[in-house]
Amino acid sequence: MKSQQFSSTQDLRATFTTLKRQTFFYVGEGNNGELVRQILSKRPNFQEQRTPFNAHLIWKQSNKYFNYFQLGQLKSKKVTINHLEHHYVITNKNNLFHTLENYCNKAKLNMDDLVPKTFIINLDSGHVQTDLMKFLEYFTQCSKQSQNIWLMKPPDLNRGNGIKLFNDLDQFVELMENLNKKAQSSVKQQKSITLTLDNKRKIKLSIDDQDKQIVLQKYLETPLLYNQRKFDIRVWVLIDHKLNYYFFREGYFRLATERFDISNIRNLYIHLTNNAIQKHHPYYGKYEIGNQISFSEMQRYLKFQKPQLNTIILEMKKIVKLTIESGYHKLNECRKNFQFEILGYDFMIDKDGHVWLIEVNTNPCIEESSPLLKQLIPRMLNDAFKLTIDQIYETEQQAQTYPVNGYKCDENLWDKLGIIQ
Repeated sequence: MKSQQFSSTQDLRATFTTLKRQTFFYVGEGNNGELVRQILSKRPNFQEQRTPFNAHLIWKQSNKYFNYFQLGQLKSKKVTINHLEHHYVITNKNNLFHTLENYCNKAKLNMDDLVPKTFIINLDSGHVQTDLMKFLEYFTQCSKQSQNIWLMKPPDLNRGNGIKLFNDLDQFVELMENLNKKAQSSVKQQKSITLTLDNKRKIKLSIDDQDKQIVLQKYLETPLLYNQRKFDIRVWVLIDHKLNYYFFREGYFRLATERFDISNIRNLYIHLTNNAIQKHHPYYGKYEIGNQISFSEMQRYLKFQKPQLNTIILEMKKIVKLTIESGYHKLNECRKNFQFEILGYDFMIDKDGHVWLIEVNTNPCIEESSPLLKQLIPRMLNDAFKLTIDQIYETEQQAQTYPVNGYKCDENLWDKLGIIQ
């Protein structure tokens, strides 16, 4: 009997020890969460649960409503989330502009060399009329020199959502009036303002809490083309739990379905290369699977041209470092050691080889929409988890094979660029 009791006690202790070592994780819905589940489930003692309550690791599309006070080493567990508390300082279009502007002013850099000319119009500001007139003066000046195409962007959306193009004042007025109709249909608290556009035309707008700002950005009218079609570049950047930041060695080029035509601004399939837009075109994937090509494919295309891909990558890394350094005053407040972030940086190249930052995205798309992304994204995530989750939870390193052409399976493809101090 004593032997049986001793054995039962041992079993209970073993069970308790196993449970103590287990890491319970929660993965929210959307953005290919199933892939994240698969990669995490292969780690020893990692177990999924269906709610974030009492989870050790929380993977969500946003950090909305998350209480960062619960992060860190509690008496019984570590709680980690996949978003930095203050990532918005560079991932919100409005904040990115002001963050870079302040940094460039102090460092005596020309911001117009980094991002296309941008105006932030704060509709709830006392100087909205002045800001609008600054834009209109610049807009009028540009109309004498180019097609004068501009983008109107919501400050906090990605994947091409809500972007509109315009190249004359009437179109701009129409877009502003449509914004007004949206606000008038809202049940939220509204405020009315009247804007004078050209000393003749006036627009009366009703704005709600969600429509206080608009981003107006100059469209890049002379992009470098790939087989006569526009493209942009998506690369991934990781900020780990100790505020080291990294650049993933492989990204991809996203291509438009239709040939570039600067005279046709109504056709978004020509101008917006986001997969969320292009996938609705009837000829999507006609030229490349998923309208995407790899770095190596672009390198072959640029072999006898300028710029070379290596030069482009070096410039992208410089801009990544600059954006993170510009936001250090908020990002370095994320020193609770139990948060990290994978960011999606978007760049464009003009015909002269100049690299332009377009935007920085939280929750970048990780849908495996092509054979290329089925190869890159699992490796990108797993290598990021090796630098973050496996360090936080002291996970035993297992041989997990996510092969990428040209690299060894045990090679981590995240290159460290620096540390936020």
